[in-house]
Amino acid sequence: MNRHRAVAFRATVHNDQRPWLVPLPFDPVSQWSTPARPLWKCGHGHRVRGSLNGQDFRGAVVERSGTFWLQLEEASGAAPSLGRGQWVDVLIEPEDT
Repeated sequence: MNRHRAVAFRATVHNDQRPWLVPLPFDPVSQWSTPARPLWKCGHGHRVRGSLNGQDFRGAVVERSGTFWLQLEEASGAAPSLGRGQWVDVLIEPEDT
């Protein structure tokens, strides 16, 4: 983990369904000085890695309605224990690709 690029924060889970969404308290473009990249056919964002409540994960940061969200899929090691309204400790950094 690159300490200069890693960001730690505490937030609540905002979705009971997959993908789980956690709001970011910062703009990743400004924070990391990197533009959003294509993630899939119709979306752009940032591929990220880090830990969620101490469990390592890989995911994506996406923008929806002017807010940036950490998006976690079921395959994430930390995802099975998530639920709406649950507080989580997050440490993330962009994946350099």
